[in-house]
Order: sequence, then structure tokens, then C-alpha cells
Amino acid sequence: MGKMSTKTAILVTVTILFLAGMGMGSTFFPAKLAWATDKEIGPNQVQGKVTEIYTRFRKGRIVVKSDQTGKPYTFYVGVKTIYVPHRYPTIGETIKVSYINDRGFLKATRVEIILSS
Repeated sequence: MGKMSTKTAILVTVTILFLAGMGMGSTFFPAKLAWATDKEIGPNQVQGKVTEIYTRFRKGRIVVKSDQTGKPYTFYVGVKTIYVPHRYPTIGETIKVSYINDRGFLKATRVEIILSS
């Protein structure tokens, strides 16, 4: 057997370590990673309690504390936001918000009131 170059030796070592790690299963590569557990109810959907609301002339913002992650989200509402039922939510109500991310601003497209306080 001849001499291996340094690049080939490193490639073989990394490959062996990778295959050994895959053989260990969940002890080496955990199935549930930190970012996988911070999930909301769906893509671009959050369910939680209203902690703050400010609307003026059919525009404003709603702050919702998520039921799943506990993180606060600030959603901007406007003329095109759909409310089900057709009214603004109040502080303490549980709502489900569907939104779009517009250049870093979360704009609510649909606000559904789940439970009244």
C-alpha cells in the first residue's frame, strides 16, 4: 500500500467519523433539534393570547403571546385584514393569526377569534 496524500487522509477520516456517527443514531445526531421544537401551529400561523392592541382608522398592530412557544409577536393590521367574526379582538382573547412576512414586518392577513375572555 502506498502513501496517501494529506487531503485523502483527511477525507477518509471525516468519512469514517460521519459513518460512525450515523451508526450511533440519536445519541450522536439528536432527532429533535432546538429549532425543530420551536414550532407554531403552521407555516405563517400563530395562535395565542392578545396582550396589546392598538388600532386607529382601520390600521394598527396586535401583539400576541404564542401558546406554543411563549414568544410575543407583533402583527400589523390594515384595511385588507380579515376578522372572523367581524370585529377586533380584545386583550386576553385567544386568536389565530395568519400572516405574511413583508420585509421583516409581520402583516396579518386573517385574524380568527377562538375564545373570548
